[in-house]
Amino acid sequence: MALSLALFKKEPVAVKNGFEFIEKNYDLMPLFNDLKRFVFETGSGMLTGSGGDIIFTPEGIPAGTYNFGTDKYSPISEIELFLLPSLFYNDFRSVINYTGVTHSHLSCPTTFLKESLFGFLESTGHYASLNLKRFGFYGSGGGIAESRIYPAEPKKCGNLFNSDDAGIEGVRILMAKMNMDMAAREKEFIIKNANIEENRVQILEIIDADGYGNSIHVYVRHGGVNVILSRDMEIYNSAGDFVFEESKYYSTLTALIHETERLVKLNTLPAYLADEVIPYLLLSGSEIPEVFKKSECYKICGNFLY
Repeated sequence: MALSLALFKKEPVAVKNGFEFIEKNYDLMPLFNDLKRFVFETGSGMLTGSGGDIIFTPEGIPAGTYNFGTDKYSPISEIELFLLPSLFYNDFRSVINYTGVTHSHLSCPTTFLKESLFGFLESTGHYASLNLKRFGFYGSGGGIAESRIYPAEPKKCGNLFNSDDAGIEGVRILMAKMNMDMAAREKEFIIKNANIEENRVQILEIIDADGYGNSIHVYVRHGGVNVILSRDMEIYNSAGDFVFEESKYYSTLTALIHETERLVKLNTLPAYLADEVIPYLLLSGSEIPEVFKKSECYKICGNFLY
């Protein structure tokens, strides 16, 4: 978020101990390298690790058409989130043609941005699309997506985080090149623990994908927006080692079901979704609920947008 808003405001930023954190969490290194490569190739600044810190000196990024391929361990969604504020505030539409990872345990899937995040942002006058053309899973890449970002028309909106109308619309279990018996067990587990009818849980086998993948998406109606809650099973680590264990998918599914219950029963949106909406509430002059003013994201946004 700090790097994204620094690019938007064209203000240099130092993320203290940021590079040290990445070195200790090596799965994040491919993403950092992709961010560094993107800003270098587009002339939009200089991003480096200096000592234990991340140093970013941005130059800004103009509207245009960009083609970018991510590392097979780096999610497209994170590049998109990094670029959105800057590209929204240009005079012309931008198009980004992505290749790489569309589904990863390290980030939200591209469908989440398209159907959930962008649904909320429309209420603030920020319009974008991200269309998935081919699946690309973590460890293999090969996915294709096209993003279109339009000049912002900021407008105040009401409270996006509360809704009297929330409920599970359906569940999709996506499988690529994996044992379909596992998908059947996942379906059985979800039906039993999420209290959802069998005909609302679909199993989809993804044929057009380079590598292995298993992604579960829960579609929750929240006001006028379909909120997609998801989990991707970790199959490879960033070194390319096969690390998938079937025993882990029950704990992964349980976490997803608990997140779904918090949204449906307690009307509590996931923090990662609220964090991505907060900058656009500030930019549009919209009200932010007090509970979110305590978040680290709000503090970061305040440093750039106030």
